[in-house]
Amino acid sequence: MEQKKHLEKLNADSLKKLEDYINSKGGLKQEEHEKVHSAKEEWQLAWSKLMEALMILERIEI
Repeated sequence: MEQKKHLEKLNADSLKKLEDYINSKGGLKQEEHEKVHSAKEEWQLAWSKLMEALMILERIEI
């Protein structure tokens, strides 16, 4: 369970750093904004799948 909390913190920190980086670059063009938004959605989907896999592994105690 401790590893899960650590991974959640890493994910949150990574998203914050990404937002900070994007904001530091100034305004994005519409196309760039859409690509970043799409990538963030894919990232969150992958994150959800990883958490689901970890919960399954935890349940079967591997």
